Amino acid sequence: MSEQEVITLCQKWKLEHFSELYDIYFDKIYKFVFLKTYDRQLAQDITSETFFKALDKINTFKNNKESSFKAWIYRIAYNLVIDDYKIANRKISIDEVTEFWYEADFAQELDNKDKIREIFNFFETLNAKHKQILIMRIWDDLSFKEISELTWESVDNCKKIVSRTMIKLGGQYMWLLFILLFV
Repeated sequence: MSEQEVITLCQKWKLEHFSELYDIYFDKIYKFVFLKTYDRQLAQDITSETFFKALDKINTFKNNKESSFKAWIYRIAYNLVIDDYKIANRKISIDEVTEFWYEADFAQELDNKDKIREIFNFFETLNAKHKQILIMRIWDDLSFKEISELTWESVDNCKKIVSRTMIKLGGQYMWLLFILLFV
């Protein structure tokens, strides 16, 4: 059954089908929230609240080919993060993030935390909007259209931000970034 068909059933009050959407998006939303908060408990709470809100508001979603449920549920999570947590003032804890990756079977082959730390130090030099867009593109694997819907930036501007940030990152870190992309 397609995602659109599942949503249609949910909108017809056959809410037992919502578990299919939950199964598809739970891990993605949790990772998205965690990378915004760097707090496991808060990420769990916000992720749960995201799905409760999505279930409660499923009838407000415009279920057509132009609409993206993925972008819609990410927007709910993003808004909850903004409401519940000030992301701009939080510093990245490299140990907590790498511990999270290892627990989730990410980056098992990366044995040098110093190189990861360099990447995160670079991320700390970016302004908040650019950091958000790059994380959404790389770790959350969102399309530029979905990022645009979440950030209210144009698709072209999102592309420029990612491209320019990757150039700033430079060749010395590109191999690590590619590893992070595919773990």
